[in-house]
Amino acid sequence: MTHYSVFYHRLGYGRRTLTLELWPNEGAGSVLFYPGSMFSPYQYRELLNALRQNGLTVAALHLTGHGCNSYHTTFTFDDLLQNGLDAEGWLLQQGYGPLSVCGHSQGGILALAHASISDKLRLAFPITGILPQQKEALTLTRFIGCRNRLRFQKGIEVLACCLPRLPIPLPVYLSIKRICANACHIRSNRRRGRLSYPLGFLASLFKAHVNPVMNCPVYLFNALDDALFTSELALTTFTLLQAPHKRLIWLPNGGHLAVLNPHIALFTAKHIAAACAGHGLPLHVTVSLQG
Repeated sequence: MTHYSVFYHRLGYGRRTLTLELWPNEGAGSVLFYPGSMFSPYQYRELLNALRQNGLTVAALHLTGHGCNSYHTTFTFDDLLQNGLDAEGWLLQQGYGPLSVCGHSQGGILALAHASISDKLRLAFPITGILPQQKEALTLTRFIGCRNRLRFQKGIEVLACCLPRLPIPLPVYLSIKRICANACHIRSNRRRGRLSYPLGFLASLFKAHVNPVMNCPVYLFNALDDALFTSELALTTFTLLQAPHKRLIWLPNGGHLAVLNPHIALFTAKHIAAACAGHGLPLHVTVSLQG
């Protein structure tokens, strides 16, 4: 992996404090990146490096309660979305536009939410994503057997009101087997990765609603062999999305964690860079600090 200069900038305050990890590239368009569940930019070094290598400025989010920020705070889905909107405002103010947005898994959901709200984005690149209000959303979880989603959602909300900070480990609501199925040659680490989410956050995620009407072109990536965000789910989500232009790009293998594979990360980054260039975002390919 090549190496580039990386800088950190703290934004927000209180429970919405975030840290923006910036991989600057003078004269290039920017991509704002949302990590997946319990992850931070530390786990996506290969993808971020590949995006920078292909000529983009990269701005990756250490979301509230994630990465290099304090974990001793509560947060909601809307708080994490506001992190991205705050980062967008700062990036454009500092001259880091034009701007696109990208995210993986839960970050893909946040990227879709961001693209449905902001009118300043040029492109959106969710790498696996869903509209959380879809009836299929519960199939991602261990609560797939719940027949009445509204009753389940209300029960979680009531419990979260009483115990908002109750830590819920990832295996309680998601299948690690499905997350890791078909993964190969992953290069990542668990540095500052979370081990649980507060119940209050999960309650906010289950009741989140994302407008399917996007304000910019959308390129949805999904691995054909993803056992969590299945190809059928990807097709359903893609059909629901309304955008000036949309395209579904299949990653041939690697499962849900495909973009943690260096070769697939590079494949994905090249497609993102090509789409950016096609929509007028400037690219600037430079030599790295070291090979």
